[in-house]
Amino acid sequence: MEVNIILKNYIFKNKKILVAQEKERIDWVSLIKPTAEEIKYITSKHFLPRDIIRESSNLNTASHINYITNLKQQQITEILLLCAGEGTFGKNNVTTGYPLLILLVDSTIITVANITLPFIEKPSKLSESNNREELAIHLISAVYEEFKKQLLKIESEIIEVERDIHKLQTNGAGLDRLAACQKSIVFLESALKSNEKAFQYILGHYEKLFLNNTKYKDKQYQLRIQRLQTLKLAKTLTTLISQLSDMFSNIISYQLNIIMKILTELSIIITIPTIIVGLWGVNTKVPFQSSMPGFFIVSIITVIATLACYIVLKHIKYL
Repeated sequence: MEVNIILKNYIFKNKKILVAQEKERIDWVSLIKPTAEEIKYITSKHFLPRDIIRESSNLNTASHINYITNLKQQQITEILLLCAGEGTFGKNNVTTGYPLLILLVDSTIITVANITLPFIEKPSKLSESNNREELAIHLISAVYEEFKKQLLKIESEIIEVERDIHKLQTNGAGLDRLAACQKSIVFLESALKSNEKAFQYILGHYEKLFLNNTKYKDKQYQLRIQRLQTLKLAKTLTTLISQLSDMFSNIISYQLNIIMKILTELSIIITIPTIIVGLWGVNTKVPFQSSMPGFFIVSIITVIATLACYIVLKHIKYL
């Protein structure tokens, strides 16, 4: 049986991936939508509880870090983070948070995800003395980079929607795009908030998680910067999307007011001939009733009265 393994027994030296010696051995097993057979194989090989793998398929799970001991009395570090990924919600294509499970087992790192994540690939920036801790840091960093990438895509979409608004193109497509952006922002903010506790724990227990604390001090700083940039961008986009929604509402209200104004103007102008024709239609004596050109005279009076009403409304700037 084959398991989806991206890298196995590698070492990164001089910008080349080389076969590692046994003492330098690092296995990276990446599972994407694992089958029941794959889960059974991995859990049996590393003496893991099967529920720990299945957890990555639960979209309602929260980010966390756990330490568990397997049947061989080995300590296993379980890191579960939510990462940005594209999906569908109703009729909209949105960006939401998907669980990424990272397991540090002896000399092996296991990653499990329910979707294909673009950063689950060969790491290109590992040092010569790489190990599973460095690989884990690389993945955690990539999670926040992917958040930032998806947020920037949403920012571009917001800019396009804003251009349409300025052109008064408040059509159904524009509203759908705005709704998709709003949903994506909500999902990503929720995922980032869920990651916060786990991330704070990572920073607070860096030495316990990654033994060579001094060596990874610069990476710890980079992770902090990535986190702050991502959170700030998400907050900024939330404000922008809120302002954009208000702008959409104001423009729609403005257009509705224009329509109501036009209808009111037409009603006032049409009322004049209606009144005049109604007066000449009653069963009483009225001027020009017996006159042959009476119809034309009444019609001329009606036109003059209507034009006078239009000129008055125009003069008072109602039209």
